[in-house]
Amino acid sequence: MPNVVLTVDCEGAHHDRCYTGDYIKVLESEFVPATWMIHVSMKDPSANTNLYYHEFLHKIPNWHELGMKVNFENERGHVEDARERGNIISIAKDTLKSHLIKATAFRAGAFDLVPSDIKWLDEIGIVVDSSIVPDANYKMFVDWEGAPHEPYHSSPDDLKKDGSNKVLHVPVATHDGNHAYLDAGFDALVPLFEANMSREVICVAMRDYNDSVDTLRQTIRYFRQKGAHFTTLTQAASEHYEHHEALAATHA
Repeated sequence: MPNVVLTVDCEGAHHDRCYTGDYIKVLESEFVPATWMIHVSMKDPSANTNLYYHEFLHKIPNWHELGMKVNFENERGHVEDARERGNIISIAKDTLKSHLIKATAFRAGAFDLVPSDIKWLDEIGIVVDSSIVPDANYKMFVDWEGAPHEPYHSSPDDLKKDGSNKVLHVPVATHDGNHAYLDAGFDALVPLFEANMSREVICVAMRDYNDSVDTLRQTIRYFRQKGAHFTTLTQAASEHYEHHEALAATHA
């Protein structure tokens, strides 16, 4: 049966609308958890953290997960310097910590993750990343062609190859160049869902500022009919460890 992770890019403070309240109602009614990736931007670091802390955290059940989403940009534009990128990650950690949020799941905005970022994610306690869109047409900063579709640990020198990095990557599900964001609409996503049905994890994303409420409900019921197990990113990482690393250790 499919193992499905639903994630939410939480950027509503930077947009005119926020559908988080509607998403919470659907997820509660279906008894399905999500990983809420709270966005921190250097242009206004605490905007989304404040929004979620005051408006939504008391409404999101504690069996959900709060993660971190970071855009590597500042007032001068896109950031490429490794140390400056590390500083952005540290500021994001401190911003969430100031609101009593300890994130263990991470996503880079625009799927912009590079090898030098990994040590900073390790330092702040991130155990699972979902910044990979293998073979997707989306290539703004990083071309993920050839990256694994299954959860994997990457190489320190090349994040598209298997290796020894501690952080587990759970790629966003992709098919035929498309990546699984609910704003595409349910009918457009069905072929992608079907193509990924045999994967260890099917990671599906949504944005809190886009109205994907009906698509979310349809997606949950579609996967439930397939016998899906719904989980969070960090729980998926834990289950991956139990089924792979721990099992390998017992046979070593």
